[in-house]
Amino acid sequence: MSTRNTAAEKLLLQMVDDYTAREVAPLDMAIDHAQDYPEGFMKKLTETGFLGLMLPQEFGGAEFGPEVTATVLNHLARGNASTAVTLEGHFKTIDQILKFGTPALKQALLPSANQRIFAFSMTEASGGSNPMGISSTATREGDHWVINGDKIMITNGGLAQVYCVLVKTAPDQLSVFVVDQDMPGFSFGKREDFIGLRGTPVGEIMMDHIIVDDDHLLGHLGDGGLIGDSAHDDARILMGAVLTGIMEHELKIATDYAKERKAGDKPLTELQVTHRKVADIAMRKETTKLLYQRAAQLKAAGQPYSEEAAMAKAHGSRAAVAAGDDALQILAGYGYSREYPVEHLIRDARAMEIAEGTVEKMRSAIATAEFQK
Repeated sequence: MSTRNTAAEKLLLQMVDDYTAREVAPLDMAIDHAQDYPEGFMKKLTETGFLGLMLPQEFGGAEFGPEVTATVLNHLARGNASTAVTLEGHFKTIDQILKFGTPALKQALLPSANQRIFAFSMTEASGGSNPMGISSTATREGDHWVINGDKIMITNGGLAQVYCVLVKTAPDQLSVFVVDQDMPGFSFGKREDFIGLRGTPVGEIMMDHIIVDDDHLLGHLGDGGLIGDSAHDDARILMGAVLTGIMEHELKIATDYAKERKAGDKPLTELQVTHRKVADIAMRKETTKLLYQRAAQLKAAGQPYSEEAAMAKAHGSRAAVAAGDDALQILAGYGYSREYPVEHLIRDARAMEIAEGTVEKMRSAIATAEFQK
């Protein structure tokens, strides 16, 4: 992590750890079982100021950089991964408005990002990994744009109030506009019943003749692919941080259990089979941490970071699933029980082998980058 503002960073991380231990970790199992955050949970999270963590001070934020922002999500994920993923979706969306928004849009929207959740919306039933397959449109009418279409499987869909949406502005042209839930023609659809990250809402939005002006366009017409790729890259750094937190959670469960249990008259901590599993979890965790931290450092330095971000997510998601399997095996029957969190940590990690680009797509991106060197 950067040594800049070391005192402020340390104070922030201590605050995050205290909050996680008090308000997040005790609810981890309940959030998974209920498939939702408890009443008042998001209000408390908002009151911490975490939503504005990476916002510039001119918009009321704390202006921490990419390294610190990712580390905060790492620490939160130790208590509950869904909470960290909700903030991941919020932060990646703010990043795109900061990069591509007009000054007027930034002034109008970003101060509210300290209290309101933001989301980035690309996926449709007709277009997932192939953005050109989408059918949502923005049509020019006079001095404004009219947006129509539906988006599905949106992280924070139904929870967020502000959405960046990928649409077609011509048959072969993708662009991104920002819409608000209070705009006429905006409505929410169904929430997905996913098996992991069950606290994070993943849902549908519907746009029926939403009218916006030019200031709601991010970048320029035709920049949709560029902005979508940027959002993916930023998200993948943060997902690497979340996956590291999941593995830290898995490791603590496994080591705590091994210290208390025996196989016959021998403690589990003395068995070589336990050593191998614990060592593998620890190595996977540290490797993923190094990958996401490297990507965050490159981003902070203004250097390309797309390949490193893909590595953090691709390696981290597979590693966290494998680490959960090792932890489950150490706990044996208890690991397979829903009374222990290991099984839901595996489900949480498994989601990130798909979200923000599949592992297969990540490997193709990494290989292509290597071929170009």
